[in-house]
Amino acid sequence: MACVFPGSSATRIQTVHGFLRCGMATALLLAGTLAAQTAPSDVMAPNPLAGACDALVAGTPHSDALSKVCQFSLTLPQRMPNFRCEQKTLRSVDDLPIDVITAIVTYVNGTESYQELASRGQSVSSTNLLGAGTWSTGQFGGDLRATFNGSNKVSFHYLSEGKLGNRRALIFQYRVAHQDVPAWQLQVAPQVVAPPYHGRLWVDESTGILLQFEAVTDELPLGFPMSNAELQIAYKDVPFGDGTSFVLPFRSVVSGDYRDGAHNRNVIEFHNCHKFRATARILPE
Repeated sequence: MACVFPGSSATRIQTVHGFLRCGMATALLLAGTLAAQTAPSDVMAPNPLAGACDALVAGTPHSDALSKVCQFSLTLPQRMPNFRCEQKTLRSVDDLPIDVITAIVTYVNGTESYQELASRGQSVSSTNLLGAGTWSTGQFGGDLRATFNGSNKVSFHYLSEGKLGNRRALIFQYRVAHQDVPAWQLQVAPQVVAPPYHGRLWVDESTGILLQFEAVTDELPLGFPMSNAELQIAYKDVPFGDGTSFVLPFRSVVSGDYRDGAHNRNVIEFHNCHKFRATARILPE
């Protein structure tokens, strides 16, 4: 995991999930694994982790759908292709718009990186120029693997059926009561905590594909500058233009409340995702 703080210089930024607040060199890190899924046609593919996922969600109504999401979350680092997307981040502080940051986010061999960073349409070569508001990165990192990490104290239960847009969904609630293996971390330098957290999973009723992931922190230490952090990621089937597609995040909202009364909010959107392709020719001598 790497995060670039204000005052450093970088044209290529690699991170899992960073959330910087101006004036305090504050970072919110949400760590874990890739939060994307293969297309519905692959849902029924055999998975060597099926037994572990079945055991983790055993006793939960509609556990078969929840187990599929678990299996995806634990195997995606090996299954995801290399791709890149355009990212747009609308930043606000205390509900007042600050600016819009654009970047190219690239996923190559399990590593995310950010290039062509710009603020208000102007190229940014130093993170000093991102001082206003917050700076969020890493939406393709983080969250599902932490939630389904069997080493942590996690529980699931089925809430109800519902609709998300025009999709019928099964809604599950989860709670990570303790992180023995820190996977979702909040950092306000120099303090780092891995708090308990809870949230909901919206799973397509017919395909078992994750539609929305939500996470909210619990019980942050009183001495920690943040009092609350929330994350919401929405997914859809994204075509790559070569006849293939993956279910990827297309919109995310990251927000945080501070004990001094400040509230930061980032709305992140992803567009024009393309898979990396390579061709080669062997020429005779």
